[in-house]
Amino acid sequence: MMNKNISKIWLVLLLVISTVYYSCETTDLNMTQNPNELPLNAANPSLILSGAQLNFARMVHDYGVTGSEVARIRNMFGRNYNNAYGAAYFDTSWEFAYRDVIKNIRVMTPIAEDKGLRRHVGMGQVLEAYTIVTLVDFFGDIPYTEAFSETKLNPKLDTGASVYSAAIVLLDKSIANFTAATTGQPTVDLYYSGNWEKWIRLANTIKLKIYIQTRLVDPTAIAKFNTIIASGNYITSSADDFQFQWGTSNANPDSRHPEYVNNYTPSGVESGYQSNWLMDQMINKKSVIDPRTRFYFYRQVNDVPVNEQDIRCSIEPIPPHYVTFGTTFCRINNNNGYWGRDHGNNENIPNDRAKRTASGLYPAGGRFDGNNFVGIASDVLGAKGAGITPVILASSVDFWRAEAALSPGGSGDARMLTMNGIQKSIAKVRSFISRDPSANLSFVPALSVDATYLSNVGTQYDAEPAGAKLNVVMREFYISLYGQGIDAFNAYRRTGFPKDLQPNLEPNPGGFMRSFYYPASESGANSNVPQKPNVLTRVFWDTNPLSGFLTSN
Repeated sequence: MMNKNISKIWLVLLLVISTVYYSCETTDLNMTQNPNELPLNAANPSLILSGAQLNFARMVHDYGVTGSEVARIRNMFGRNYNNAYGAAYFDTSWEFAYRDVIKNIRVMTPIAEDKGLRRHVGMGQVLEAYTIVTLVDFFGDIPYTEAFSETKLNPKLDTGASVYSAAIVLLDKSIANFTAATTGQPTVDLYYSGNWEKWIRLANTIKLKIYIQTRLVDPTAIAKFNTIIASGNYITSSADDFQFQWGTSNANPDSRHPEYVNNYTPSGVESGYQSNWLMDQMINKKSVIDPRTRFYFYRQVNDVPVNEQDIRCSIEPIPPHYVTFGTTFCRINNNNGYWGRDHGNNENIPNDRAKRTASGLYPAGGRFDGNNFVGIASDVLGAKGAGITPVILASSVDFWRAEAALSPGGSGDARMLTMNGIQKSIAKVRSFISRDPSANLSFVPALSVDATYLSNVGTQYDAEPAGAKLNVVMREFYISLYGQGIDAFNAYRRTGFPKDLQPNLEPNPGGFMRSFYYPASESGANSNVPQKPNVLTRVFWDTNPLSGFLTSN
């Protein structure tokens, strides 16, 4: 399946070039017609949809990186939340979501509808629904109903709640389109290879995401969530995971996983640091090391020394507010070469590209860590970039179900569901070992480690008081979300857990961001999108207090 998907990716990369101007393909081209002035209905909907699929994956990756940084799954390079992500930070990502994802879908849809291509339309509706929900989650109210008007140059803001409702409508329509008669199939389906039952399960699963995210403001949300669960028609198996498969070519355009591109170069890791909090959780918080550790992280060295030149914080005292939270500082215990950074550490970057820990085999398609302790000096290591961007995994659904079970009106065994989520996550990560032909299999953790790990989590869960068991659920959820931080950012604002997240290196970083600034490119050009005063503006589904709720700022 991986080779098949990679071949499809290459096809899409070539096709996307053709879709930039909606394609010049037509079956009845009059020789007197200027090919640069073809009517829009001459465009090939399969080509446009292919471009939208690829652009969607890149959008999810970009927003996932930011979500991972603020949720401590990756290092956040900023000691003040109000300044960490300025107004210009999202300019490109915002335009990408609107122009390269939604706009392509909006152009494709009427052409596909006119031709009776119902599957094309359904796929577009699912991708648009997920995209607009993500935009609301990051920014709050967004332009939507007027966003693509040819006459309204300053589209108004739609409330986040109304956009969420629009997403539900899109998903319902998509399900109808996946079951209706159609005149043809998309040329390329990068996610489910034309399996429309899986697309229906995905549409229902995005509804689960919406309902769990709105449970604080919608008293019927958990009941709606439970109705879908009772139907069984949602993502329950990792075989149905919603993910994008990257390729191995470094040609132009580069088909490799973006994190591989950033981490595997002849000069080492070019950008970013791994999170000390996440590595510490996986290495030191159970009686066994998390069996996913060697898949998530690749170490270039076997020690993180006390060294002012490379790691200035290693000679500094532990900040008092770190002591309060009992968190790791600068170097994790039993570090063995796990070289990362603390949350908010934005010190100057030393010449450590050949020393810092890189993204590993999962999900970036890098190298499995078999105690190699060899610096990265090549861009063709491990799986050579053939990783995935997770969007919604079956393991995430289990964690959502555990959260729902612990919520008013919820049902189910939250402990068991948490264990199920962990097991699915570990099994998925373990399956990546076949992607690295150079992996030393003797370092793959024994299956008995999984059992011990689960036993440890069960003990931790049982030890938490009734009102705080979600602390363990969310901690394990975050660990499973390595590679996709959108859901972690949402879960933290929604639940306030886990409570042992590493605080910002700055003792007074300002309130934790409840939404991001509107992109400067939008607020500066659209009079109907006034810039926010700060990052404390809550999205509509976040009714939690602004102070005293997210204690590990």
